Amino acid sequence: MEFISLAQAKRDTGLSYIGQINNGAKHKKAYKYKELVYTIYFAPARSCGYEACPGRTKECTAACLNMSGHNRMDAKHEMINKSRIKKTKLFFEEREFIVRWIIEEITNGIMKANRLGYEFSVRLNNTSDISPEDFYIIEYGTKKNILQLFPEVMFYDYTKQINRIELLKKYSNYDLTYSFNGYNIDICMGMLRRNIRVAIVFNGVLPETFLDYPVIDGDLYDMRYRDKTNVICGLHYKKTRTKLTTNKFVINS
Repeated sequence: MEFISLAQAKRDTGLSYIGQINNGAKHKKAYKYKELVYTIYFAPARSCGYEACPGRTKECTAACLNMSGHNRMDAKHEMINKSRIKKTKLFFEEREFIVRWIIEEITNGIMKANRLGYEFSVRLNNTSDISPEDFYIIEYGTKKNILQLFPEVMFYDYTKQINRIELLKKYSNYDLTYSFNGYNIDICMGMLRRNIRVAIVFNGVLPETFLDYPVIDGDLYDMRYRDKTNVICGLHYKKTRTKLTTNKFVINS
């Protein structure tokens, strides 16, 4: 597939967009900070036939926020999941087409932020864990990833992949929060000692400290790059379609 324009891409795929700005309850909080955040929701795990979340565990898969929010109420028609699956298949099967579409949407977002006098940032992975280096195009025989294409834009991620921290050394416009997956507590402690923040999901009132590190409320906003690096980002468990049972991924507090 060849990307020519947004209108053409929408006609060819039946999709209205790949990513959106300040969509969802948490991302809308960015308005309070005079910031626009462009975010993408792909189909997580292997729900589209391709692995979009390397490093996941069965526990974090079961508690994935993919089935929370509006998607929790869309069980009858599955319109949201069908859209996310189509987008994710496009990413793996028509990489350059979808990345050029994303580039166009980000460019439009930057222009809107400039008109408003707002900050602008990007979170490529809301319900996936794909390296930003895999979002690339090839021009004149040279591969350029999305971090290189928008060096003035801050990109931020949550990840369960240890090797992703190497990107922090390569790109000044990339911020990373490592994620607890239910089993990697020793790695999380190592990350904190290396001055890399760690995200942990709690069911109940957030503790002030955990593992002897301060806990911040990660639900006040999503732009993690604004946070200190040697803290635990406490995330409140969001109800999904699946009833929460004993789950090592979620800490009862």
